[in-house]
Order: sequence, then C-alpha cells, then structure tokens
Amino acid sequence: MFKEFKGIKIAAISLVSILLVGFLGFLYLESTWAKPVFRTPQDAFIHGTIGTELAPLPVFQVLPDLFPDQFQPAGEAAGDWTQQFGFIKSKPGENEGLPVGFSISNYQPQSGKPSPVRFVGFSCALCHTSKIRRTPEDQGVIVTGMGSTTLDLFAWVDAFKTAILDEKRLTLENIAQAYEAKFQKPLGIIDKTVISFWLSTARSQVTATLPKWDAPYSGKDLRNSELEPIGPARTQPFKELVHFTMDRPGASDKSYSKLPSLYEQKNREWAQYDGSIKDRLSRSVLAAVAAGATPDNLLVPEISHNVTQAIEYTLDLQGPKYAEVFPEQAAKIDPQKVERGRAVYQQNCATCHGYRNQEDNSWIPGELQGQVVPIAAIKTDPERLKYRYYDELPDAVVNYFPEGHPFRPKRENIRPGPAGDTKGYINAPLESVFARAPYLHNGSVLTLAELINLKPRRNIVYRGDNVYDPVNVGLASPDAPDDQHYFKLDTSVKGNSNQGHDYPWPYHGTGWDKAALEDLLEYLKTL
Repeated sequence: MFKEFKGIKIAAISLVSILLVGFLGFLYLESTWAKPVFRTPQDAFIHGTIGTELAPLPVFQVLPDLFPDQFQPAGEAAGDWTQQFGFIKSKPGENEGLPVGFSISNYQPQSGKPSPVRFVGFSCALCHTSKIRRTPEDQGVIVTGMGSTTLDLFAWVDAFKTAILDEKRLTLENIAQAYEAKFQKPLGIIDKTVISFWLSTARSQVTATLPKWDAPYSGKDLRNSELEPIGPARTQPFKELVHFTMDRPGASDKSYSKLPSLYEQKNREWAQYDGSIKDRLSRSVLAAVAAGATPDNLLVPEISHNVTQAIEYTLDLQGPKYAEVFPEQAAKIDPQKVERGRAVYQQNCATCHGYRNQEDNSWIPGELQGQVVPIAAIKTDPERLKYRYYDELPDAVVNYFPEGHPFRPKRENIRPGPAGDTKGYINAPLESVFARAPYLHNGSVLTLAELINLKPRRNIVYRGDNVYDPVNVGLASPDAPDDQHYFKLDTSVKGNSNQGHDYPWPYHGTGWDKAALEDLLEYLKTL
C-alpha cells in the first residue's frame, strides 16, 4: 500500500510539473505575441492603437464580402464600403488594405491582453484626417489633423453590430471560406480558435446591450438621415460616454458635434472647444473611451504611449495653406482686399480668436481667447449643453477610472465643476480656418461666406461626398438629394440649428457691410 501511495504521489508531482512547465511555456509564448512598438508622435497619431480593438484582422478583411447589404447599403454602384461610409483609402500595399485610421495590433479588445492573432481598431487619424477634393474627379489632398468631412462612423458601427448579431451568416465556417476564397490560403488553427472565441464574446456583449441601448440600424436605413441623424463629419460624444461610464442609453442626447481639426493645439487654453475639458490628455483619453477603450487596456505601455505621443504630434501640427491647395484661386487674391479684410478681422474677430503674427507666424491670443461665451450671447445650437446628464457626467467619467489610475481625469479640469459652469463655447484660435469646414460646433454651416453672414445660411444642406468650394470657402452642397452619396442635414431638426455667431453683423442686419465682408473672406483665406 505504501508503494501504491508513493506511486500516486510521484504521478501527482509529475502531473503538476507538466502543468507548471506547460503554464510557463504558455506565458512565454504569450509574451512573444505582442512586442510593444513605441512609435514616433506622427506614427502614433496615424497608425497607433488607442485601445479600441474591435475584431480579428481576418474577420475584418472578409466582413464586407459576407455582408454587402450592410457595408454597401446604397448599392454596388455607389462604391465599396470605404466610399459609402466616407473612409479614406490607404496607399496600395499599406495597412493591410484597410483605410487610414484603422490600427492593427496584437492586443485583445478591452483587456489589452496579448493575442497570437492581430486585431483591428482605431487610431486618432480615423476621425482627424480628411480629404480636400477640388473637383468631383479629383483624388483629393489628404490633410492629417483635419476633422473628417466624409466619415459616417456611427452608421458603420451599426452595420458592424448588425453583422455580429447575424448568427446564420457570421459563423466561423463562413469566415474561413470567405477568407480562403479571397486570399487563396486557409485560416490556421490558431486563427480559427481566436476568431471562435472572439465571435462568441462579441456577440454576447452586443446582445447584452440591446435591451438598454436598442438594436442597431441596418441595410438601407443606414442611409436614412431621419433614422441616423448624426451623418458624415459628426459625432455624438456624450451619448457614448453615458453608455460606457453610466451604463445608460443616452437616448435623449442630441448634442451633435463635428469632428474637430487639431491644428497647433499648443495655442489652446482648453482642450475641448465647448470648454468641458481643459487638459489635452483627459480629452484624448475620453475620446478613446467613447470609441471603446477601457481603463484596463489604457494601461498597456504601447497603448498609453500612443495616446500621449499622438497629443504631442498635434501641439505644433501645421494646417494646410489655402495657397498650396488652391494655387490658381490664390493667385487671384487681391492684396489690398486682404489688408482691408485684416482690419475688419482685427476690429471684429481678433478679441475673441486672436490673430497670426506676420513676422514669426506665431498665434497672438486675443483678449477673450480661451474664455467661455455664454450660449445666451453666442446663440448657436444649445443642445451640446442641454443633454440630460450634463451635471452628472463629469463625476461619472472620473469615477470610471480607479483611484491611482494614471489617466484618471482631474475633476477640477472638467466643467461643470471647479473650472466653472457657464454653459457656452470657448473662444479659440482660427489656424487654417479654410480647412475647418463644416463650421459651428455641430457642422451645420458649410462655408465661411455663410458663417460670416456674407451669404444667407442654407436651411437644407447635403453632406458626405462634398467637393470643396474655394470661392465661398468651405464645402459645396448639391441642390438636390442624392441618397447614394449624401445625407440631408435639416437645420430645423433638434441639434442641427445653424443660427447664432452673428459676427461681424447679422445677415442684412444693422451695420451689415457687403464689401467689408468680401474683404474679410479674402483675409480668412490667408490664415
């Protein structure tokens, strides 16, 4: 009996040893899956993951093929999925064929744990890179740091969720078959294992949100501006933060906001243009959270490095020059009109926005730059300031991060709170103002000519596949609906108002001077 006990003990020790060796071997293998890449500021901005991993790369590569009804909702004739949702195509052979702004890493979604299979997520460049197209046939000038004028991200996310929820079409078998048909090689066993686990987890997570957050739109409804009112070039940031930090629907939130440009961020006293967040790090971290990052994966050294380095890149990032993008039109600019326009600007705009120093090209702050203009004074759309959880959200986003977390926002830098509770918008610099279209915080004004009230503001505009209007300085809008390429923005809809900011003068109002406004428009082309 003693011998039997001794044999069992030896066997047990052997089994434990084998398991320990296997476990240590697994830890070693896991350590080789994700080798940190510490990118330069520019590379971090364009390619670096910010913790928003969505799906394994093989799935991403075949998803549009498996779901043409979701990823080409306007029909095949309207272009591929990148065109229909307003993404910018990468150069041939770059980024595994994915558009600009999609990052590729070996990190799992949400946890940030290493993965043997690469995952696809977002980089900062997704929302903050755009094209300026001079004609319908023009391939366009890609501008890094410019808020996208074409990206319809929320509709694409709904298409993505719809695909995940489709248990009949999105299966491991169908993914493997589509991958082999596309790339003429089979998926490996490791790919299949990771994809199977991801699919089960992602489907469970999306399903769990349905009772509270509602089902995603799909198919042709993705092109319906009445159902998907955010549309191209805009976001709904507070709704997503309410989702993730408060676990509530945020259904009443109509605070539509344009995707902002990030030129010369060092000139800004406040990071967020509505004055809600003061420091740049908290703004960028919360933007990542709104796109799916978590306190856990933001601790991953590579991911945290990308967030901080992307901020560094924007501090001195120069916007494009009108003369470089439109040399023929710039050659027609009358220097005398520019000088008269400079005087109009100095008298009516510089106090709030500052001005460009002609000697060293630095930005000279205006007396009121960085201050919050109360909504009662500026009279622009107030919905960004009226969402239901305006008072509760600051505490929620702080408490979303545990004590001691390096990215936990400082409560004193978030409004409403110690930094103030005036509801309004921050006076900010106007670097490369011609490349900030569409205008106002909700993107409801397409041109500078309309913004300065040289021309009347249109009640209906169409956004999406817009070319640039160098004369009125902004985005051209077709006169008639084109559901294949554009979304309608009706300024009478809640959250879409194009009223307010009647500077220097209201259109045809007291003091209105057409010649002075024409001069001002010429000067603005030079900023």
